[in-house]
Amino acid sequence: MLNTTLLNPFSRRALRYFKGKFSDGAFAEARRKLSGRQGSEPGPEEDAQSFFVLLCAGALRGVSSPAARAAKEVIKKVLASRIWGLLEQRGVDERNLDPELLPMLLEDFTLLPISRAGIEPPPEDLRLLRAKQGEPLLYALPWKELLPALRSRRVSLARLYISRGYALLTLKQAIACYLESIAERCDEFMRLASVEDPRLEDIAVLLEEAPVSRTSRPVKLGAKRLKEECFPPCIRATLAGVGSGSRNYAITVLLTSFISYARIAPFNAGENARIADFVRDLRVVTEEVLPVIYAAAERCSPPLFEDQPLEKLNINYHLGFGLTEELRLEDSGRSPWYFVPNCEKIRREAPSLCSPDRHCRDVRNPLVYYTRRRYRREE
Repeated sequence: MLNTTLLNPFSRRALRYFKGKFSDGAFAEARRKLSGRQGSEPGPEEDAQSFFVLLCAGALRGVSSPAARAAKEVIKKVLASRIWGLLEQRGVDERNLDPELLPMLLEDFTLLPISRAGIEPPPEDLRLLRAKQGEPLLYALPWKELLPALRSRRVSLARLYISRGYALLTLKQAIACYLESIAERCDEFMRLASVEDPRLEDIAVLLEEAPVSRTSRPVKLGAKRLKEECFPPCIRATLAGVGSGSRNYAITVLLTSFISYARIAPFNAGENARIADFVRDLRVVTEEVLPVIYAAAERCSPPLFEDQPLEKLNINYHLGFGLTEELRLEDSGRSPWYFVPNCEKIRREAPSLCSPDRHCRDVRNPLVYYTRRRYRREE
């Protein structure tokens, strides 16, 4: 076998070590994985069992709990480190990688080198795709294997080349898709987990204290509250209330995106960002973001929700939770978290909102206006 390092906790060789009970060494190894400390190579039984210790501990709090999310993030981080470590041991990167190597490393994952998938994009398309991705396209992944990464929004369908049921991927995208497939299997396992072991409670507490954000520090309730004096003119006009002709755009599109990003991720959140990447406590949304939006909607003439109550669902959709009445952090990513529209689009869609002041000079987006004014004031 090419590799004895465990890269899939749900592979046959890993599952044979999981029999509903854990050794003391498995708990010690789970704590080491949680801490991120380097240590001696664990034995195969302790290593395999430690992944299930983390998942069973996360399941104690529920599959949508912070502990469960932390368990998945720790497992993904460990597996990613192992995959990249194995590739580096062979002295490879995106430029000199033998495309056959990664599919041989990943277990229970149908990944093919492009040459073996029988896909031949037109040369011009391939050149443009490589330029767009910034890395060479090496792999073809069947559509069904792509779904976990799409559901988690770790890859964007709009940026992929799809042909004959396959998506063409770079090395990094292929690894990301593999890790998201593992994460979904973690969810499935935690929904059914029923192991009773008093030692799991200690691990669950450690998981609750572990950071789970992938792009930024988690936002705390009440921290860095919004400063209206730094808002751009278009946002101040929206907060004051707008007429029926501009209500939907001003509230649902402009204000919803501006208030949510300004409060939660004022700087570059990255492509495919989700509120759950930054927020552990949903009250940041329900008690600090939505009340501002709802108050502005009430000031509209006539009040927005008075004759269009379904716009509340649309607001939730623009925040990335899908068309739902009840917000749950685990649903973040069901729809895009819409970014703040640029000034040019605001002028086109709602010209009455645009009354530039001296700070609007050289600014192309309301969020840039806010971050420049607010954070310069605090320096």
